[in-house]
Amino acid sequence: MSTINQSIQELTDHTKKMALEHNYKMVKKNMSKAHQLYNDGNALVRGAIENIFIYSFSTLMTRCNAVEWRIVQSYMPSDLYQVYINQVLNSR
Repeated sequence: MSTINQSIQELTDHTKKMALEHNYKMVKKNMSKAHQLYNDGNALVRGAIENIFIYSFSTLMTRCNAVEWRIVQSYMPSDLYQVYINQVLNSR
């Protein structure tokens, strides 16, 4: 696994852990960091964000109740959330 993928996986794992611990301030910070990396990164970074970080939203959704998921969703940058929606629609 590349260093970029490892780093994005660590960010993903930390974000999920913080969401499950209701540390939404850190969830917001991690979402912002992922968004910044996505916007500023090259194709490799963008791919890692899409395939690891954004892809994990479905797993996180199943581990949260409806209220927790809505809170987490509220911190997702709209363009990252749109990538997630496209992933879900394309997986059908």
